[in-house]
Amino acid sequence: MAMPMGLWSRTRAASPRRTGTRAGATCRAVPICGSCNCMTEWNYDGDADGVMESYEGCSATADWDQSWCYVQGGSNCNQALDSTVAGETRKWRECGSCNCMTEWNYDGDADGVMESYEGCSATTRKWRECGSCNCMTEWNYDGDADGVMESYEGCSATADWDQSWCYVQGGSNCNQALNSTVAGETRKWRECGSCNCMTEWNYDGDADGVMESYEGCSATATGTRAGATCRAAPTATRP
Repeated sequence: MAMPMGLWSRTRAASPRRTGTRAGATCRAVPICGSCNCMTEWNYDGDADGVMESYEGCSATADWDQSWCYVQGGSNCNQALDSTVAGETRKWRECGSCNCMTEWNYDGDADGVMESYEGCSATTRKWRECGSCNCMTEWNYDGDADGVMESYEGCSATADWDQSWCYVQGGSNCNQALNSTVAGETRKWRECGSCNCMTEWNYDGDADGVMESYEGCSATATGTRAGATCRAAPTATRP
């Protein structure tokens, strides 16, 4: 049987060659949806009988007892591997505990009624988990080189660059962050994009009917959330 994982470096029991659309999992932290998500529905001839079987999200197949899937984003997913199945262009990856549930419910419009969703889905308002690549809520920088530091919040354009950027909270723990070219500056920075937290946002975290105000990445009564309208995190190069 052809091993689906192209350049799979670890020795494993016969492994499949992924085709998928969604991920089933029970990871509490909510994942960001993106190119590495499993296809919600996909097919694969796991028993090599010439007939494609149908699967959903993360699934074990007849030729491999580990859960895996074909990813939505193909080569845009840096975790995905090439299939060894002749003519198969889809990329695949092994699954883990943080994959999206195949089916789940959530009261996205806050009307007291749970709506049903599958895999990675958009709800009424987007949010993402916070991490080391988040922008500092407040930071300073001498953008006009006049010797005086200006104050900024979250993602901001500065006098010397019309693109939004920021210093990150996690420093070298953020693998997207770049070193500054400013002498003596130890903070790491990155260019901003659609997945950045809102500088200011509101949310009824304690469900008392009153919206509380938050800034950037903040902990709420129901968890750490960030007001955002995003797909996947950005990168860049700034002085």
